[in-house]
Amino acid sequence: MHPSHIRRVLLTGVLVALPLANGCMWAPELTEVKQDIAGQMPDVGFKKNVTLSLGPMTMALARTVTGLIPEAHEARGYLRDVSRVQVAVYQLEGQADATRIETPSRLEELQADGWEMAIRVNEENQRVWLLYRANDDTIREMFVVVVDDDQLVLVKVKGHLERLMAEAIRHSRDEGDFLRDPDGARL
Repeated sequence: MHPSHIRRVLLTGVLVALPLANGCMWAPELTEVKQDIAGQMPDVGFKKNVTLSLGPMTMALARTVTGLIPEAHEARGYLRDVSRVQVAVYQLEGQADATRIETPSRLEELQADGWEMAIRVNEENQRVWLLYRANDDTIREMFVVVVDDDQLVLVKVKGHLERLMAEAIRHSRDEGDFLRDPDGARL
């Protein structure tokens, strides 16, 4: 068999197998939180902008690509610790008022199941929740929910996330972002 034909067959095989191994499984928590928030804003439409699920194979590809791009080398260190990412972004249509949003019941259920609330922000026109779950003193999962008057962003990340969490806190402090503890005090 000619080498170019072998490469073509291998590439086709990888492209066919990639969706089976890349984390196409969707986190029900993202959908449940979106439904809860939508229930709190019945007059608002939720237009899906992005839904993305990246599993171990895709994350490995992302690490490889960031290793090849000099400007992305810093990101590679953080990606090394991430095994799965799921993202959903919805554009809010209508008269959205994020100030009326209460903590989604699914987030409260996650807390009852052992997740910890790291950050809760209640600012004008914005609500933010960041939860994490630890096993053996290691942060294994993070779940971030951000809703404002324009959009809803849901992110769930799995891996060894201590460095990622520490970097998010450091960056937030350096940039003066909205990072606050669950009681609303600035960290």
